[in-house]
Amino acid sequence: MPKITYSGQQAAFSFDGIQIGKDQTIDVTTAILGKLQKGKVFKALLESGDLSVDDTQDSKPAGRGKGGKQDGAATDATKAAEDSALATVQAELTELGITFADDETIEQLQAKLAQAKE
Repeated sequence: MPKITYSGQQAAFSFDGIQIGKDQTIDVTTAILGKLQKGKVFKALLESGDLSVDDTQDSKPAGRGKGGKQDGAATDATKAAEDSALATVQAELTELGITFADDETIEQLQAKLAQAKE
């Protein structure tokens, strides 16, 4: 699965509803990557080095069972949504000047954010 890493100056960047925080790597589907690569801003960030794409294919076999590849696509979409939510919370914390560890869960980060907003 392709991976996108953003290392630009902003706390986070959003492309067609996919948000990626600074120095964060997210997984995207090949279809989403193809759509993103058509955008001028995406291309400019790639050229400037603020964005990088690792599109090497994992050697995992396709899912088996009732859903097969469809279950994999649903899992990918869920993971992308979770990554986007995580990036959003991390970006808000960064904007507020609150530090956090890379291994903190989204629940922990949301608690920090809620506490900071009080």
